[in-house]
Amino acid sequence: MSAGVVVMAVCVAVVLVLLGVTLALAVGRIVRGPTILDRMIGSDLVLTTVLIVTAAAMALRRDLTAVPVLVVIAATSVFATVAVARAVTPSSDPSDEGSDATTPEHAIEEET
Repeated sequence: MSAGVVVMAVCVAVVLVLLGVTLALAVGRIVRGPTILDRMIGSDLVLTTVLIVTAAAMALRRDLTAVPVLVVIAATSVFATVAVARAVTPSSDPSDEGSDATTPEHAIEEET
């Protein structure tokens, strides 16, 4: 084995370990919460990590067949983020009966 192959194998191993740690921390953020925005950040991080792992695998194999998968993952992340952002943004509609926010956490706080 040449020195270049060994260095490449070590680099790939380090990157995989770091991505695994990132994935574990993101899942912890999703589970721990406490708000929907925290969970959305965690799920965005999970999708981004999956995107990076898929892209890295494509680069290592020199194969572009997974590009549609990358597009779907990226679109899912963007649309989910926009949907959550719209759901938690305070309404400016006067027929909204004066509600300040539409998050479930805010509704629970108002009831108590």
